[in-house]
Amino acid sequence: MNNRELKTIIKLFEDSELSSMKLEKDDVKIELHKPKPNEPQTLQHTVAPQPSQPTPSQPEAPVEKPTEKTNYTEVKAPLVGTYYEAAAPDQPPFVREGQTVRKGDTLCIIEAMKVMNEISAPKDGKVVNIHVENGDMVMYDQVVLEIE
Repeated sequence: MNNRELKTIIKLFEDSELSSMKLEKDDVKIELHKPKPNEPQTLQHTVAPQPSQPTPSQPEAPVEKPTEKTNYTEVKAPLVGTYYEAAAPDQPPFVREGQTVRKGDTLCIIEAMKVMNEISAPKDGKVVNIHVENGDMVMYDQVVLEIE
């Protein structure tokens, strides 16, 4: 799990109505808790990497893209799950950056609770940005890709 994914998870948790959350991905465990109404307003973040994972000497600095106004249509995850770019590991991706798509074309699959949910293109256009990688965990309302 990289810093960008971690920041996204924390931000989504902070903006949600959840009071606590546990997440395990690969060899990283995350527990997030919000204070109860009568507790001080501090948010607890605990990240516990497994001993088998070496710790880097310096933290990885996230690369922030400048936010600029675009007329791209954001395709957001309609649920929490695992993002898959293809129907099977041995299949080609549904779409690649720069590829033209038609409204209704399958863009990706998000697996949640062993159910494969196909995400379709909301309009005709060209895929300009894919924000996640195959196998990444996506959160509800997270931007997965953009169509021009």
